[in-house]
Amino acid sequence: MKRILCLLAVIMLTACGNKNEASVNPLGSIEKETSATVSQTVTETTAENTVTQTTTRSTVKKSEKSEPVIVDVPYYSQKDYPTGCELVSMSMVLAFYGFDIKAGDIIKKGYLESVEIHTKDKKNPVKYGGDPNLVFIGNPNKNSGYGCLSGAVRLALRNYLNEQEEKHDKRYRVKNIGGMSLDEICENYIDNGIPVVVWCSIYMKPTFTNLRNSWIIESTDERYIWKSNEHCLVLVGYDDENYYFNDPLVKKNTKYMKRLAERRYCEMGMQAIAVEEVSP
Repeated sequence: MKRILCLLAVIMLTACGNKNEASVNPLGSIEKETSATVSQTVTETTAENTVTQTTTRSTVKKSEKSEPVIVDVPYYSQKDYPTGCELVSMSMVLAFYGFDIKAGDIIKKGYLESVEIHTKDKKNPVKYGGDPNLVFIGNPNKNSGYGCLSGAVRLALRNYLNEQEEKHDKRYRVKNIGGMSLDEICENYIDNGIPVVVWCSIYMKPTFTNLRNSWIIESTDERYIWKSNEHCLVLVGYDDENYYFNDPLVKKNTKYMKRLAERRYCEMGMQAIAVEEVSP
């Protein structure tokens, strides 16, 4: 009889396994995530490795009962730019360094080009557009816009700061620090009073892809598939359990759980841009 009961227990435990991974949505629901492509699977693995490192460092700080470390960065909302989170995040970082430029003016004044998604023939449904690492895709003032990635943000910041350097006799370095974990960014930049533009997701919801949100990049003839729920924020701080962001959709110093934020950051390819003032 005991042998039969043990066998039943083993069968029940095995049945609880699930290849799909469940993550807690900050809004209260639970959503399942699946790896649709090989590249996404690699990203998931990277996220797990990164989380392990973050947990280790957090445990040390927790024993020290440390207070939150937060860089005071001016906050702007994207209420007038429904798909312009990247532009708003740039304007927050520039304001931190004393520069006053509206998010919309980054495009209007030519620091970053915007390209609309379009078809070449009414009878041909194939959509064409630009490279989101070089240009802003769509109109940031409309819900139908998309956004841009770290390469485009670095280019726009460099274009703007080059102009300002000539006026103010100051030098700035715009660094692509993509590939660093959020924990490493905090150690190397936040601890030194430097905010960082990062890519995660809206309210830290899971990202996903849909072929309807894809287009052919005209300069390369390659198909690009946009990640839905993509979102750009400014990382400004951390504590034992959370990272703090100036979230254009929410408020100043919005906090998200470390493990969740790190996962979304990895889903978006670990993209991060920092601006440093260079001593003369």
